[in-house]
Amino acid sequence: MNGVSALAPSPPSPPPLARDFYTRKLAEGGAVLAPMAGFSDAPFRRLCRRFGSAWAVTEMVSAKALTVGDERGLEISAPYEGERDLVIQVFGGEPEVVAAGGRLLYERFSPAALDLNMGCPVKKVTGRSCGAKLMNDPGRAAAIIGQLARAVPVPVSAKLRLGYDRVNALEVALALQEAGAALITIHGRTAAQKYTGEADWEAVAEIAARLAIPVVGSGDVTTQEQFRRYRAWGLGVMVGRGALGRPWVFRELRGEPAPPLPEIKDLILEHARSMRAWYGTDHAVIKMRGHLARYAQAFPEPEALRKALMQVSTLGALERVLACALPGA
Repeated sequence: MNGVSALAPSPPSPPPLARDFYTRKLAEGGAVLAPMAGFSDAPFRRLCRRFGSAWAVTEMVSAKALTVGDERGLEISAPYEGERDLVIQVFGGEPEVVAAGGRLLYERFSPAALDLNMGCPVKKVTGRSCGAKLMNDPGRAAAIIGQLARAVPVPVSAKLRLGYDRVNALEVALALQEAGAALITIHGRTAAQKYTGEADWEAVAEIAARLAIPVVGSGDVTTQEQFRRYRAWGLGVMVGRGALGRPWVFRELRGEPAPPLPEIKDLILEHARSMRAWYGTDHAVIKMRGHLARYAQAFPEPEALRKALMQVSTLGALERVLACALPGA
């Protein structure tokens, strides 16, 4: 890959449907699958889209790594065959680097949009002045969004927290809107909170009321009642941890029932087979254990099943464990 200096000619103007991507998709009324490192890969995105996720965001990709020729980010962001409405999330702290990385991703995969990670609280990310650390520097965050928006002919968005160690999301969101962001997603906690306490959706709604662009809220959504309430507030709804081991949650949020256990069993096996095909190795079943631990919650005696699932390392072993958990299904 070429470096930052290879960021080239300005991209063509986007067609009208590309510019309106986020508005159109939100109007369809579904919830959105959040970007989650280690979880939001192509096999899982495919399942969630099938159950009604409005769009799905990839795991975060390092813009800097892309610009120096590290292709792992391309593997993370690659769409599955026929994937529509792909949104790729990038992270980085330098405007020119993020713009160059975003351009490379656009040229390779033609995503519907690009999203800037401004919410990751993990130290190895924030320590490089990326992720949630950008909440402390609205000017630099706006510069990144501005250059990224000029580098690609599709909408750009950003996923924030309420702040880093203090609440300042309104200030940041206004700066990003001015710089050209087409949508803002806000997780209702600060980075200092990580995932403790409850997400503050009222704070998210107050910020949304001050912006001219759409706002999506994120944090702790698991029920139809929550979904309806937040949509009534004018917010889009993003689901992260609530979708793990429960990709059908997007159907439940719209008022449809969860699948019966025999279908869930088949769904788990489909997920595992898709993982093996995508990664090309049985090791993918081990990589899937985080999902398996959560899938177990749908079954009788979930703790016993979870322990058994944490030992599986092949598709055959998974099939045997599920056959014992649900004989005859």
